[in-house]
Amino acid sequence: MEGATARKTEERDGGTERTREQGFVLLVVLWVLSSVVMLVASFNSTVRSGTSSAVSEVGLTKLEALLDAGVEVAAAHLIDQDKQQRWLGDGRKHSIEFAGAQLSITVMNANSLIDLNKSSAALLRAFFLKFTNSKIEASRYTDLILRARRAASEDGRVDGGNTADRAATDFPSPDAAFIDVSQLGRLPGIPRDVFDDVAPFLTVFSDDGTIYPVTAPIQILEAIPALGRADVEKVRHADKSTLVGLMGMAPDFLTYESGTAHLVTVRAHRSNDDYGVARTFVIATGVDRDAPYRLLAKWPMTNTAAEKAR
Repeated sequence: MEGATARKTEERDGGTERTREQGFVLLVVLWVLSSVVMLVASFNSTVRSGTSSAVSEVGLTKLEALLDAGVEVAAAHLIDQDKQQRWLGDGRKHSIEFAGAQLSITVMNANSLIDLNKSSAALLRAFFLKFTNSKIEASRYTDLILRARRAASEDGRVDGGNTADRAATDFPSPDAAFIDVSQLGRLPGIPRDVFDDVAPFLTVFSDDGTIYPVTAPIQILEAIPALGRADVEKVRHADKSTLVGLMGMAPDFLTYESGTAHLVTVRAHRSNDDYGVARTFVIATGVDRDAPYRLLAKWPMTNTAAEKAR
C-alpha cells in the first residue's frame, strides 16, 4: 500500500516537472516568435522609409534642376532683342509651364533697390524715415550703416586692400561692409521688426547706389526727397522726356542706368507633389563676352508645402 502511494507521488511530481518544462519552452518559443515579428516589422519599416526617402531625394533633385532652368529662362528674357518680350526687372511675377512643372519667376533690377554699401547717407536717411516715421531713428540706423562702412574701409587699408585693380563687376567688393543683406539684421542696434520691413528693398549688388526709377518699387520712389506723389505716379508711365524731368528733380538719387545685376527668384511646383521649392539667384548680364550672364550668388533652396497653393 505504501509502495503504491509512493509511486503515485513520484508520478505526480514528475508530471508537474514536465509541465513546468513545457511551460518554459512555450515561453521561449513565444519570445523568439515575438522577436522575429519585431525584426520583420522593423525591416519593412526601414525599407519603406528608405524607399520614401529615395523618392523624395529624386523629386527634390528634379525640382532643383527646374530652379536652374528658371534662372536660364529669366536671363534669356532679360537680354531678349525683342523689346516686347524683354523683362524689365521690376519685380513682376512671370508664370510659365516647363517640363511638366509650374514655374513662378520674379526679377528685380539691383539698381532699383537701396544699396547698403553704396547708397548715399541722404538716401539712406530718407529711406528709413519712410519706414519709421522718425527722423531720430532714421538717422540712428543710417549712422550704424555708415559706421560699418568706415570700419570695413579701415580694415581694407590695414590689410592692403586695393579696389583700383579689381574688375568693375565685383558684386559686392571683397572689402565691402556688407556682402549680404542679412548682415544688417545682425547689426547691433537694428531692431528685428525694422529689418524685416526694409529687407525686401535692400541690396548689395547695385552699380553705384543710385535708383533706376523705371523699375523701382513704389516704396523706394516715395522715399526719395524732392519727388512728390504725382511724380511717383508719372514714373509708371514715363516716356523719355518725362524721365529726364524727374532726373532733374533728384539728380543725386536717381540714375538713367538700369544696371547689370538682377535678383531672380524662382519657385517650382509639380502638380503631383505636395511641396514646392524656391531659390533666389543674383545674375549679371552684359558683363561677359562669351556668356549671356554671370552667376554672382545664390541662396539655399527652400522646401515648403505652402508653395503648392501659390
